Amino acid sequence: MQASVMEWFESLPVWGKAAAVGGAVLAASVPVYLVTKRPRPSPYKSDWKQGVVYLYQVPRFSTIPSASPYCLKLETWLRMADITYENVDVPMSVRSREGLVPFVELNGVEYPDSGLAIRDLTKFLAKEAMEAHLNDEQKSASRAFEKMIEHSTMWTYGMIRYLEKFDEFAELFPPFLGPLQPLLVWMMKRSIRSGVAQRIKAVGIGCHPRDEIINIGLEDLRAVSNYLGNKHYLTGYKPTRVDATLFGFLAQVVYMPIASPHNDLIQQECTNLKEYCDRIKGRFWPDWNECTQKRSLHTEWKKRI
Repeated sequence: MQASVMEWFESLPVWGKAAAVGGAVLAASVPVYLVTKRPRPSPYKSDWKQGVVYLYQVPRFSTIPSASPYCLKLETWLRMADITYENVDVPMSVRSREGLVPFVELNGVEYPDSGLAIRDLTKFLAKEAMEAHLNDEQKSASRAFEKMIEHSTMWTYGMIRYLEKFDEFAELFPPFLGPLQPLLVWMMKRSIRSGVAQRIKAVGIGCHPRDEIINIGLEDLRAVSNYLGNKHYLTGYKPTRVDATLFGFLAQVVYMPIASPHNDLIQQECTNLKEYCDRIKGRFWPDWNECTQKRSLHTEWKKRI
């Protein structure tokens, strides 16, 4: 079906392609506009249960539970913190009050942004003990590595995934767009590439040559690898918030079948980062195959240990 749609599209004259794209944009954007502009109930989950965290995120992928490092970060932290949560199966148009995913709801209250949600849930669910063993130096280092990964390293890899190899990335998309998926992916490619290019420039590294941008990311990974050393987790034998953040990003590189200098470095030089990812995956994602191959949203993962 997808091949026939693209063959039909390629057979059109230039004006026909323009008309088809315009029609597809209109067909796709009108319902999205109506849904996103219509005030949605808050909380979205009307039949919520006391003490249960409801997680809203992007659809599952075939090779990784989430292709969003922020979504994977937040769900991994929920598992590390042993918090009762449920994934809410919602349309992709559902967003937080800030217009982004992931976000969570707890006891009828919404908490947007993965980092802020972790901060607030730590307080409201009394999970401070996860970080209580850290000294001031470790807390400072953890925060520094979090910010480095999310505001530097991630965008050097984003250049590979979204600007250079988007077609490979798009082939892994779950079939959530229906028969028009090839055409809509074609439009998404242009929109996402433009947005990512702007973000890379906005964080200050996009003005450099490609090799320099890549080198920034590789030096970031070497710094994480050196600090991790032979430890189980970044700060020792207990996982903390920074480990969820690092895993959310590193898993994109390690488990996504897209070649990159970042993955080459991890496989050949910084092998402790691969072992680190495998360790976290094995302990907190025993249902990895079910989440990826079946795209399961079930959260009874502890029963599988």
